[in-house]
Amino acid sequence: MRSVAGTELSRSDYVDHIKRDYALMVDALAGPVVPVPSCPEWSTHELAGHMGMVYLHQAFAVETGDRPHNEEHLVTVDGVDDSIELLGIGYAAIINALDPARAERTTWSWHHSDFSVDFWFRRMAHETVIHRCDAQIARGLPTEIDEELAVDGVDEVLDFLPLLGSWSGAPNVDFGIVSVSAETSAGAKFWTLTFTREQATVVQARGVDPNARLAISGDAEAMDLYLWGRITSDDPRITLVGDDEAGFKQLMQVAVL
Repeated sequence: MRSVAGTELSRSDYVDHIKRDYALMVDALAGPVVPVPSCPEWSTHELAGHMGMVYLHQAFAVETGDRPHNEEHLVTVDGVDDSIELLGIGYAAIINALDPARAERTTWSWHHSDFSVDFWFRRMAHETVIHRCDAQIARGLPTEIDEELAVDGVDEVLDFLPLLGSWSGAPNVDFGIVSVSAETSAGAKFWTLTFTREQATVVQARGVDPNARLAISGDAEAMDLYLWGRITSDDPRITLVGDDEAGFKQLMQVAVL
């Protein structure tokens, strides 16, 4: 799988994280339907349904290598109205699909350069942990992300940025350089993002770029949640130096799918 800063975990590790975070998500989703503040248009009902469908779609992609487009693969959930039941069906499908022993091959993905089965192990782990946090936020529960998974989450979401420029509606601007750093118990990881009218690029760095228009730092969990829009820079764990955070966040909306 593609990783800018070499943070990726093993297939088995990703599956273990999916299992743990799924269990926490189901616990948080149990009970009365309530709004999800971090996903303003959703309730916990919509969140559960979304995750069930995501799991089913991506299990199809892993199993077949094809894009989940015509939705024949959803026939098994026809008539399923309960979102928690749908979530459980989807979870069973994705766990079956993400067999660590599955042979690597080219498969469909929307990534700009990663069309591997490995892509989906990583993507489903991060999809699960972020939406697990959404469910916990909805219940007023604390969110904690394993540090190793969190720093890999920062790397993954930043690697989505080269999608800028790959479609005609992308809001490409000469924003300049943004430095991102995530503190871990083993030291900091650094990324340099460069935005021009033609493209956005991301590379691993050794430190904060002195030419950065904006430098953003925080511990790995906070950076993961910040880049996914689950916390703001008002959180004391996030530090910003520079200007136009709003412009950067607008550009990030292209990456945060």
